[in-house]
Amino acid sequence: MMKKEKTAALLLGITMSLTGTALAAPADTAQDIDSRIAALEQQQSNLEKEIKELRHQNSQLKNQERSQKKQLNGLSKSVKSEMDRIKISGFGRVSWDNDNIKGYIDRNDNRRFYLDLKGKFKVNDDWNFNFESETNPRYANYVMADGTLKSHSGHDDEDGTIQRVWAEGKTGVVNYDIGRRWRGLGFQNVLFGNESDGVIVSTAIPKSKLTANAFYLTPTDKGYNFSIYGAGVQGQVGHGLQINAAIAKLNIGKHESMGQNVYDTTKTFKVEGVNATIKDLHGTLKGGGDFRWYGSKSGDSSYGDFNSEPGFSIYYTPGLSGKIDASGTYTVTETPSELPNTAGNLGFVLSAMWNPMKNIFLIGDYARTNAPSYTVGEWGANGYQETKYDKNSCTALRLNYRWSNINDPGSFQLYARWYNYARNINNLVGIFGDKEWGALQPGSKGWILGFKYVPAKNIEWETFYEMATAQNTLYGHKNETYHRNFVRTMVDYHF
Repeated sequence: MMKKEKTAALLLGITMSLTGTALAAPADTAQDIDSRIAALEQQQSNLEKEIKELRHQNSQLKNQERSQKKQLNGLSKSVKSEMDRIKISGFGRVSWDNDNIKGYIDRNDNRRFYLDLKGKFKVNDDWNFNFESETNPRYANYVMADGTLKSHSGHDDEDGTIQRVWAEGKTGVVNYDIGRRWRGLGFQNVLFGNESDGVIVSTAIPKSKLTANAFYLTPTDKGYNFSIYGAGVQGQVGHGLQINAAIAKLNIGKHESMGQNVYDTTKTFKVEGVNATIKDLHGTLKGGGDFRWYGSKSGDSSYGDFNSEPGFSIYYTPGLSGKIDASGTYTVTETPSELPNTAGNLGFVLSAMWNPMKNIFLIGDYARTNAPSYTVGEWGANGYQETKYDKNSCTALRLNYRWSNINDPGSFQLYARWYNYARNINNLVGIFGDKEWGALQPGSKGWILGFKYVPAKNIEWETFYEMATAQNTLYGHKNETYHRNFVRTMVDYHF
């Protein structure tokens, strides 16, 4: 009995023990789950805070991005606007000539490489300021008047400097062109086509397709000292017909000097304190007085003259020769010769362009001045001779078939030109017309046949042949003419 009770007690103890264990487990698990839930809730709360902060930061970044985009767009527009204020353009050229010209012009001197660089700066909506720079290296030997061959070396004022600056603008309906630049009158620039300082004022003529202008211009060529002023009109006057006419007045008298020829100077050598002695004199001496000697040192074989009337000159007196022997203090005076007025004091140009049918264009310029007639006498190899300068008009006619276009590869132009320019002792055309890099010379008349062709965009090739009757401008030969043959070919690269 006792064993059964012990056994029952033992089983009850085990059962209670097991039962206690089973009943305690649910309470511990719930507590752990609550703890975990609380931890998860805290993590979720922290994540929500982080997400909220990230959203806030993201919103700030988006605002900054929008602000930066606005700034960048504004900066881009500002940079573009500033870049649009500056425009650079121009062209480069490779040119080759073959010329048999006779006179004081260097043969084939325009075989050259050339760069024409232009800049336009926008000041405001109404005004621009401009510059132009020419670089003009010549690569060929050239021929002097005496036949001497020389080569170009060093640099000159056309080698990359800025030669021209000018302003362009308007006030209302009036346009202005002020400063130093190349300007021309007429379609072919026969009366005037040259670099000048000055101003042109222009305005459209109401109820027409014409523009009227007034100008005051001063050529910048070295030695010249005169200006022209006047008025002109240009524009369309009918179907396919345009005009370009001008009248110009010079600010000097008809017989006044145009300036000084700085390339033709006389050096006077004076000996102070002693008399010059003529030795080994041959010929008959006439005149007398104070002798002026053109030598540079004692013993020079040179020439001179006496200042008193009727005077004489060893150099100019036939059969008279001798040597000068002098000593003492030497002084040298260099005096440029005066440039005679070969343009008078009034000139005009009548110029027209007519397009009578498709691809055909006729261009004509007639320029005339009231230059006085004059005669130049010279002693040359054939003795004394006189050259008359008694014409004062220039004519240029041109026939074009099509026009070349640098934006249209394959486009071309064929042309024929005829010109007749009056002789001019100053080597001027009209008042100061364009000679097109030596191709068109005063005292010449003849034909030019040529073409232009565009092999690729912004590249243009031009070649022409000239055959003309030209004036020899060498001393002692100015009344002679010869047949001039001239070929020029050149390629322009526009940018």
